[in-house]
Amino acid sequence: MTTENGLYPYKPSRPGTVIFAIAFGTSAAIHLYQMIRGRAWFYSSFTVGAVMMAAGYAARYVSTRSPADLGPFIAQSLFIILPPSLYAATIYMIYGRLVIFVNAAEASIIRPIYVTKIFVCGDVLAFVLQAAGGGMMAQVNLGDLGQKRLRHSSARTSVPQYGRHAWTALLKLMLGAAVVIILRCVFRIVEFAQGHAGYLASHEVYMYLFDTLPMLGVQLLFHFVRADSVFGANQVEKLGDRDSIIHLYERR
Repeated sequence: MTTENGLYPYKPSRPGTVIFAIAFGTSAAIHLYQMIRGRAWFYSSFTVGAVMMAAGYAARYVSTRSPADLGPFIAQSLFIILPPSLYAATIYMIYGRLVIFVNAAEASIIRPIYVTKIFVCGDVLAFVLQAAGGGMMAQVNLGDLGQKRLRHSSARTSVPQYGRHAWTALLKLMLGAAVVIILRCVFRIVEFAQGHAGYLASHEVYMYLFDTLPMLGVQLLFHFVRADSVFGANQVEKLGDRDSIIHLYERR
């Protein structure tokens, strides 16, 4: 049922859509450049998510011009809701490679070669159900346990540093991003539970505060501490195949 603002329970901000379409679009272009330059193809899902975010706010701008038109309204909703699942998928892939890189598979409850398969499959299901929070929360728990278990590993002091950043900086970034994504998912769950006419859904400011800004923050953080800046340009592709696991385990 439409209102005087079309399909929206409020008058959507047109300047807000333009600002964040440009911000997410610029970030997406930089992520694409960084991914190609570093040949870090496991950032593909993150980059696609960044492009979707930009497309979502562009579609939202179109929707504000015709607020009663169902097509742009559905497009902006889906493109804004779904990308965090793609961000999480990238975190899973980096986590598996990071465990291999620090030569401490025993510190991870789940073997690194299975991390991506297990959690990405869960993320696909969450993508379909639009309830990705559970899978992301599992990632944070695993990362936290792995960090504690690594302190007791004999290999933790022999991890080399090939790039500009230490592996601990990447781990902290991943954990921080995962927490932000979880909090954003909690907001969306509460919003959906209240319904289209609920308090959160009927006030646009909360979407920008608890969804737009946090997700833009996640995108921006991943510009500064990149996996290829930790693993080293020559190590990125090796960490993706099984043969390199044997090679890395011989570094002792």
